[in-house]
Amino acid sequence: MKLTFPINRISEVLKNKTYDSVHLNKEVLDEVGFFVLREGIPKDRANFYYGKFKEKYDVGEIAKSKFHNTEVAVLGIEIFEQLKYEQKLKHIWPHFFNGVVGNDFIRILIKNEEHTKPVFLHQDIGYQCGGEEQYSFFTSLSHTYESNGGLQLFPGTHKLGYLGDVGEINRAILPADLPICSPELFPGDILIMHSATWHCSGANTAKTERIYIETHIVSGNSPYCKNLIFGKSTNESIADLDISKREMDDFFVNSRSSRLKKAEIALSKLNSITK
Repeated sequence: MKLTFPINRISEVLKNKTYDSVHLNKEVLDEVGFFVLREGIPKDRANFYYGKFKEKYDVGEIAKSKFHNTEVAVLGIEIFEQLKYEQKLKHIWPHFFNGVVGNDFIRILIKNEEHTKPVFLHQDIGYQCGGEEQYSFFTSLSHTYESNGGLQLFPGTHKLGYLGDVGEINRAILPADLPICSPELFPGDILIMHSATWHCSGANTAKTERIYIETHIVSGNSPYCKNLIFGKSTNESIADLDISKREMDDFFVNSRSSRLKKAEIALSKLNSITK
């Protein structure tokens, strides 16, 4: 296998930081697969959401998932659902899905002194449902940078689309000269990422808080749209499911992931017998 990307053009975008502005450049987002929207929400609003997160997290009302290195489930908690209606975002939504924008899930992604593990190279699209054009809006609630586990993005990889399976991607197949982008974010900045973009995050060696609220958007005409954010939907097909709870597994009687789970259970039983 050989992958080829427009390295010179990508390097120019990263060098000139045209992916990073207080004003969205949708063409650059489409080109490299991500965009840093500075001051996507006001800093005081980011501090407000941070405070609400800490209130609930510190008393155990919400907690990190046992099955994900960084995820804290907050779907349906009204205070966090409000973020997608922040004033500046009302001017951003018309640039997506012909102005008909929906949301299918939100979550908080946290690394701190206690939770420091890296996340391997992957793309999100294979874990989601619906069309191939989907985006994550990672609103930073803390100072976020590479050594505290900030996201590392591989520009242009979204052009490859869904790869046919999910899991850890082989970094060695990428061109050696493809640059990596790890943007430094401050409270209120938003990293917008196409869901097919390859990305990872390193260990939190700084052991400071790295907190994003991820608002995931889909077309408002998608069957998986839970909340219509902007525009008018004409869709009449609805799939009412919770992706964070893997309810899409109910689509299948037998699947690769279900067979793998069965195989792991069988292997665990066999190992317990032979010990």
